[in-house]
Amino acid sequence: MRLASRLAVGVAAMALSAPGAFAQQPPAEASAVEASESPDRDVVVVTGVGPIRTSDELIASTTVLDTNAVTERLAGGLGDTLAGLPGVASTSFGPGASRPIIRGLGAERVQVLSNGIGVIDASAASPDHAVTSDPLGAESIEILRGPASLAYGGGATGGVVNVIDGLIVEKLPEEAFSGAVYAALTSADEGKQVAGRVVGSAGNFVGVLNGSWMDAKSIDIPGFALSGAARADAIAGGADPADFAHGTLPNSAVETKSLSGGLSWVGDGAFLGGAVRRAENRYGIVAEEEAFIDMEQTRYDVRGGLGLNGPISTVKASGSVVDYEHTEFEGPGEPGTRFTNEGWEARIEAGHAPIGLLEGSVGLQASKRDFAAIGDEALIGPTTTKATGLFVFETWDAGEWGLEGGLRFDDVDIDNIDFGSRSYEAWNASFGAHVHVGDHMFIGTSITSTERAPTDLELFADGPHPATAQYEVGDDTLDVEQGINTEFSARWEDDAFNLSATVYRFDFDNFVYLEDTGAIFADPEGDLPIFQYVQAGANFTGFELQGDAQLGSALGIDWKADASADFVRAKLDAGGNLPLIPPLTVNAGIEGLFNGVTGRLEAQYAADQDDVAAFETPTDGYLTFDARVGFEVADGVRLMLEARNFTDEEVRVHSSPLKEIAPLTGRNFRVALRAEF
Repeated sequence: MRLASRLAVGVAAMALSAPGAFAQQPPAEASAVEASESPDRDVVVVTGVGPIRTSDELIASTTVLDTNAVTERLAGGLGDTLAGLPGVASTSFGPGASRPIIRGLGAERVQVLSNGIGVIDASAASPDHAVTSDPLGAESIEILRGPASLAYGGGATGGVVNVIDGLIVEKLPEEAFSGAVYAALTSADEGKQVAGRVVGSAGNFVGVLNGSWMDAKSIDIPGFALSGAARADAIAGGADPADFAHGTLPNSAVETKSLSGGLSWVGDGAFLGGAVRRAENRYGIVAEEEAFIDMEQTRYDVRGGLGLNGPISTVKASGSVVDYEHTEFEGPGEPGTRFTNEGWEARIEAGHAPIGLLEGSVGLQASKRDFAAIGDEALIGPTTTKATGLFVFETWDAGEWGLEGGLRFDDVDIDNIDFGSRSYEAWNASFGAHVHVGDHMFIGTSITSTERAPTDLELFADGPHPATAQYEVGDDTLDVEQGINTEFSARWEDDAFNLSATVYRFDFDNFVYLEDTGAIFADPEGDLPIFQYVQAGANFTGFELQGDAQLGSALGIDWKADASADFVRAKLDAGGNLPLIPPLTVNAGIEGLFNGVTGRLEAQYAADQDDVAAFETPTDGYLTFDARVGFEVADGVRLMLEARNFTDEEVRVHSSPLKEIAPLTGRNFRVALRAEF
């Protein structure tokens, strides 16, 4: 009966899959490709739904960054590295912790994956918890926005970020031995970064070894750490202005290191491999004077695929086992709350042979996570979350036009030691259509019905959280979050000029969010406002624009320009705004190429954010400028010189819980060297 009611809205489905079987990585020469918006229609998107498709066949807006693009964008954690891409912002919780926000949605509504499997860490539980995926060790990163991301579960309403490390290979490399080394120095934090990768093959076997290390001190900032309003409040409360931090953001140092390796067997139409990764991360909790987090994770992966002749054309399976923990120290030698997350996730997908113009696949996904927090600031008691999902996805491609749709069912069980167990069933369905108008125009639209089970914290949280200055309380009566999402996209693609536009709207019933109750929790370390997880109707409306153009040659230099803009407005149906929503953001850049030397000047503009929640304050906008020059100093060796925020603008990010006490890094110079052999 419930399934029938979901199908009655007239949508027929979506939801599917791990990286497509036997997909190759995006080509290395494309430093940053808007896969659904690029003139290069041969770019294969690994993170996707159903059959492997190239960029001109995708309805959803998808970005692919290769290794070069990732190293050019490196900025602290994963969220800060990706911030500024169309529709992407960051929680920006200091240099040590940042998680992506896509179209105003964050936490569990943005699935962060490692090679198509969840990261299984604690990053979605709180913005001061870092994502364990290491952008410095990524072979590529894919960002899938909008309804197509429901392939990875109903929780991925905002989008999917898939960090691909390439440890398990699906295709034999062209060379028996190859590698790359990256090293960089940064001025604003006295930072040092080193990363290396080697790949070797013998017969049908391929081995990969990755390593990275970063050490950075507390960052330089343009002025005071506290905003003007925060300084005024502190002075009114009796604080001495001489004690206000200035010029440096206290307790913002970061040190990370990781080592990983993989071994694969690659045959004719088949592959099988395994990998292990060890990551360690130590960083200051900027919101607390001397507190820091010491984090470690060990992850084991296995993945394999097989091509067949018959009704079933491909079978692909993957699985991961993860052991994660971090301890929040109140100061050196003073361990506080300890968080652990042990779990596994697995999925298998089978693609069927084409039936006329119909092609698709069916799959099964299952996971189990044991999450616990032990200590004075434990928000939640030990909790086990089990989830099983079944999905089907089909495409009908008639050449100039096509249809796609699917259906996904998830069964979720959440068992808490204090409150008992809760069970949920969630259905997700979507239907999409696209048409090619001539050789250059693509138009696509989709409608999606979504359901998301509430998370363990949304249900069972009950404890202080000094890092975000809140006391959080869950509600174990929360129902499934439901929504109807619509999206329309159009793009023009040719060799000289590309332009794309996407508009979308998310209409939620029972949207889960934190609401200020007005009550105060008295704590010896400082009183905290009590925030309660509640449900209400809400809507998100926004757009993304992007374009680039070849400008021709002048003064012997080949010129090109690009620009993008994105905006989202998030409101409650009963009135009022949702918190932590990014403002209108515009990015523009111009590049020149001359005899192997590339130069780029770019600007980032964020408007004032005045559409704030009742407990928020408005945030001033900003305009920053970056410049970068790259040189081919030898065959396969490239030197990069970069200046970020070279006007030393004070930048406070509205989507960051720390905006009143922690601006972003001020003027920063970076020198980086990348060598491939």
